[in-house]
Amino acid sequence: MSKNKEKLFQYLKSQKLMSLATYGKEVAVCNVYYALDKDFNFYLITPPSTEHAQNIAKNKKVACAVVDSAQKVTDKKVGAQIKGNASKIRSLGKLVVALRMWGQVNPGMESIINIENIKKKIIRSTAYKIEPTSIKFFNEGLYGEKESELFKF
Repeated sequence: MSKNKEKLFQYLKSQKLMSLATYGKEVAVCNVYYALDKDFNFYLITPPSTEHAQNIAKNKKVACAVVDSAQKVTDKKVGAQIKGNASKIRSLGKLVVALRMWGQVNPGMESIINIENIKKKIIRSTAYKIEPTSIKFFNEGLYGEKESELFKF
C-alpha cells in the first residue's frame, strides 16, 4: 500500500461517522456509524425499513463523506468523499463478521446489536457493505496546494 493510501486508511479508521447519500424514488442523506476493513470496505448496521436501506435495495450506487466535524475553519482540511456500491449482507457468516467488526469500533451496543437478537427478530437491523469505486482524500496538510488525491478501487 502506498504511503498516502495508508494515511487515508488510518484517517478513515480514526473516524466513526459518515454521511451517506442514496437514491431510490428520490435522493436521501443520512448519517451512519461505520466499520472499515483492510480492503477499504465500509460496514453499517441499519434496519431494512429505513429510507437509505430501501434506496440501496433499488439502486446500489451511493456517495459518502467522512469528515471530523471538530475541524476549525482555519485548520488544514482533512476528509474523504467516497463513491461506491452498497448491498445488504445476506450470508450468515459474513453478517457475523460484519457485526463483530462494527461492534469493535462502535462499543456499547453489543448487548443489543448482535447476531442472536437479529435471528430472534428482537431488532430489525442488519448489516450493509459499501464497496468503494473511488475515494477522494482531501488532506491540505499532506497535499498542500494540490489538496487531494483520488484513489480508484
